[in-house]
Amino acid sequence: MSVDSINKNQSTEASSWWGEYIFEIDTPRTWQFGSLILRITRHAQEWRMEYHRPVLQHDDEMGWHEILDTEFMLPEPVHIERYMFRKTQPQLQLMPKLADHSVVIHPVEPIYVPAGQKGLLYVTTPLWLVGFAEGQEEPLFDMPIIQPKETWFGPDTRKGELCYATEVNGRTDLDKLRHNLFRAVTPVIFQNTSHEQLRFDRMNVPIVALPLFYSESTNRLWTSHIKVMHDSSDRLPRIKIENRTPPRAGEVMYMHAPRSPGGVLFNMFDSFF
Repeated sequence: MSVDSINKNQSTEASSWWGEYIFEIDTPRTWQFGSLILRITRHAQEWRMEYHRPVLQHDDEMGWHEILDTEFMLPEPVHIERYMFRKTQPQLQLMPKLADHSVVIHPVEPIYVPAGQKGLLYVTTPLWLVGFAEGQEEPLFDMPIIQPKETWFGPDTRKGELCYATEVNGRTDLDKLRHNLFRAVTPVIFQNTSHEQLRFDRMNVPIVALPLFYSESTNRLWTSHIKVMHDSSDRLPRIKIENRTPPRAGEVMYMHAPRSPGGVLFNMFDSFF
């Protein structure tokens, strides 16, 4: 049975797919987020989480809804996790979170920064889904909505880090950036004070060091700014994570702290010259 043909009984789609949900004992609740299907059941002394993820997932699968049929059967294969409690509470919160590794961005077209120029580029990265039971500070589960591909970022197999890879159409105009419920927007400011034109083919975005915000006015999830300052071909660009929230986001709601708070980072580029 295909994912597209199983959702005859569903709720109306809303803009925010996260929030607090109430569960009755032994009554499952099921959602579809893009092509990911998630079912959660509360029992008296355990939470049960089941999900189906297709082998191939696509970034253009952006819709979501709750499947109201309590007898709904998940397609195979089904992944199951169980969490034991002395006594479960009715509330469970589903929340978005940034990826658990840095994300290597591959612009569809190479991007240049001429000498003496400053620019702002909006890029997006995939989101994770986390579930918090009442009274628990750590999530029961923490998983990608759309599973990104893994890649290695570094000069060789010994130096570098395991990251995720994604192609994007970075935009200088926010209004032209495609809206995606399952990706967060990161503004990257480039300042080239050197005497050379710069080009980069890929960029390692330190997502684990960024906080996550939600802007109701733009209906987007945002991270803080990243500032890239380049003043000489003899040195790597200086990277600074801005503490302030993005001006274009307007008024924001704080969603999550960085997974791994850090200071200045120097490994965003391996082909920046």
